[in-house]
Amino acid sequence: MMYNILDYGAVPDGKVLNTQAIQDAVDACHAAGGGTVVVPPGKFITGTVFLKSRVHLHLESGALLQGSPNMDDYCSDDAYEQNAKANREGWRGAHLIAAVEAEDVMLSGPGIIDGNCDAFFIPPGTTIDAKWAGGLAWARGIRVNDSSKIDYRPGQMVVFVQCRRVQVENITLRNSTCWTLFLHGTRQAVIKGVIIDNPVDGINTDGIDIDCSSQVTVSDCIITVGDDAITLRASGARLKDHPPVCEDITVTNCVLDSSVCAFRLGVGAGVIRNAVISNIVIRFAGLGFLLQPSYGRNGAGVRIENISASNIRARQLGHPVRIIAGAEDVGDGAVRNIDFSNFRCECAGNIEIAGNQMMHPQRISFRDCAFDVVNRPCFCREDKCPDTFFLISLADNILFKDCELNWLSPDPEWKFLEKISQVDGLEKINCSFPELKK
Repeated sequence: MMYNILDYGAVPDGKVLNTQAIQDAVDACHAAGGGTVVVPPGKFITGTVFLKSRVHLHLESGALLQGSPNMDDYCSDDAYEQNAKANREGWRGAHLIAAVEAEDVMLSGPGIIDGNCDAFFIPPGTTIDAKWAGGLAWARGIRVNDSSKIDYRPGQMVVFVQCRRVQVENITLRNSTCWTLFLHGTRQAVIKGVIIDNPVDGINTDGIDIDCSSQVTVSDCIITVGDDAITLRASGARLKDHPPVCEDITVTNCVLDSSVCAFRLGVGAGVIRNAVISNIVIRFAGLGFLLQPSYGRNGAGVRIENISASNIRARQLGHPVRIIAGAEDVGDGAVRNIDFSNFRCECAGNIEIAGNQMMHPQRISFRDCAFDVVNRPCFCREDKCPDTFFLISLADNILFKDCELNWLSPDPEWKFLEKISQVDGLEKINCSFPELKK
C-alpha cells in the first residue's frame, strides 16, 4: 500500500510545518500492516518523525524534507529510553527521522533530507588554525552553535535505535547539525548508495556512526563531512538488554572527505571486532584511520580487534594511521590483529602506534603500502607537528612488508625517519624507507 503525505495534509510550500501530517501517514501505514509512505516533489518543513515497523519512507525525485529551524518542533531528550544529549558539544537528543525498536524499516530516495544546519550554526566563514593531525584536521574552519540564537541544536539527524532489518538506500542526507546517520544497537542493516553532504566546517557533523551494531554493510556511498566520516563505536550504556558489541561490519566502494577522521574506531567500554574496509578513496582527512580504545580516565576502554583495511587511496591526508592506547589507567582496552594492505597515500603527517604500560597494540601489519610525504599545506602548532614519520612505542609484533616511503617535499621540521621504543617484535620485509637527507 502507498500512503502519500499530501493525502494527510502535508503542504509542499517550504513554510508550513508538516510534522503531524507525515507522522499521520506513517502511523496509518504501520496500522495497516506496512507499506510505503511517499514524499512527492516539493519542499516540506518538518520536525521529528518516528518511523515504525514495516514502514518504508520513500522520497521521490524532487522531494525535500527540511528540518524546522525551531527546536520546539523536535523530540525531547526523554522521548525514548535510549536517547542521549551532549551538553558539552551543544546538541540535544532531538532528531529529524527516528526509528526506535522497529523492524523491517526502510528509508530511500532519490529525494533529499536536509538538516537545515544554517539555522543553528554561526554563519559560514569562521576559521581557526589547525590544531593537530599534521596540520589538516579542522584546517577548513569550525562552525559551532550560534549562541545569539540558541543554546543547543538538534542532535543526530537520522537514527535507528535497537532496530532490526534496516535499509537506507539511494538518498541524499545533507546539512546535518550533528551526526548524520546513527545506528545504535541495530542488527542487519544495509546502507547503500547514500550521499552525505555536510559543511566541511560543521562541528560534530559525522557521516555514518555505527555503535553496538552488528551485521551492517555500507557500500557505494559518497560522504563529505565536517567531522568523522565513518565511525565504529561500542558505547552501549543506554541500550536496553543489548551487549556493547559492534561486529561483523563491511564498508566498501566509498568516497570520503572528512575534516577529522575518515575512519575512527573507539569510544565506549565494549568490543569492536570483525570489520572489513575496502576500496576506499579519501579526498581529504586529518587522519585516515584513528584507533583509540579510551578517551578518558574512567577505568574502561574498548577492545578493537580483527580489523582489515585494503585498497585505500588517499590525498590531502594528515596522519595515515594513528593507533593510540589512550588513558594510562585503562586496563581493559585492547588493539590487536589490525591489517592494512594496498594503502597508498599522499600525507603531511606521520604513522603513530603508541601503547601504554597497561595496553600494548599487538599484531599490527602493513602490507604493500606506499606513503608519499608532502609539505604541510597549512599552519600546524609546533607541539602538535610530528618530527618523526614512524613513531612506535609500547607495542608488540608490528610488521611492514613490501612497503615504501617517499619524501616528496620533506618539510624542514621533519627530523627523523623513525623512533622505536619498547617494541617487542618489529619486522621490515622488503621495504624502502630512506633516511631524511639533512
